[in-house]
Amino acid sequence: MTIQQYQKDCFKDYKSSINYPSDYRYFHGTPINVLVPIETELNKAMIVGAYPSAKFFTINGITDTPVADNDAPFSDESYFDGSRVRSIPSGKELNEVILKRIGIERKHCWITDLVKVFLFKDGHVKRYKKLGKNNIEENRSKFEEYGRKSMDWLEKEIEICKPSVIILLGMEVTKIFFGLSDKMAKEYLNGEIKVKEIKGTERKTICLPHPGILMKRTERNPWPDRFENEISIKAKKEIEKIKEAWR
Repeated sequence: MTIQQYQKDCFKDYKSSINYPSDYRYFHGTPINVLVPIETELNKAMIVGAYPSAKFFTINGITDTPVADNDAPFSDESYFDGSRVRSIPSGKELNEVILKRIGIERKHCWITDLVKVFLFKDGHVKRYKKLGKNNIEENRSKFEEYGRKSMDWLEKEIEICKPSVIILLGMEVTKIFFGLSDKMAKEYLNGEIKVKEIKGTERKTICLPHPGILMKRTERNPWPDRFENEISIKAKKEIEKIKEAWR
């Protein structure tokens, strides 16, 4: 299968394959589309996030209201939200918090998400209801269900990309990818190589904390310090060995 054929198939069939509500639309009626991978470098690194963010606008004084898809997984585009210019943080977080630390350039990555559609949190639903839109229900809590149903799509991407290393971002993605408990998934976020056989081929995988949690520096959050002083160092050493085959 070619990259373009996969993109077409995924865009067309993905939502029905995971039972995502077909009638869900953003506030102004804009369709919630499938964010297929756009940055599709072959044979090097595959980055797998959890699910896409969205563009958030201020509408009638209600801030942070989701109104449209991002342009691509982990996009770093900027836009005007009705009150100020803002940028989508996920792309910047990936570039500066993850890739720079572990020694991978973005141009060497196939970038995707496990779940490929925007998910509504309770706060998003409350904002919509304040604005008079009542036909959206929270579905962030269905991430694990959607994620399990998305594994076939991710395995198709892996088959096309043939990555020399897969980088999983966050406990939730790691849990579903390896079929682990929450506790074991957290232990996997250590920067060390794990191997999973996918369709007869062993794939080297490194599990890292999600960049979002690495941005939250609080006394109760050990992940930023662990990543800076331990996890990213281990991951970078492993990746340097893998990158020898890229040259």
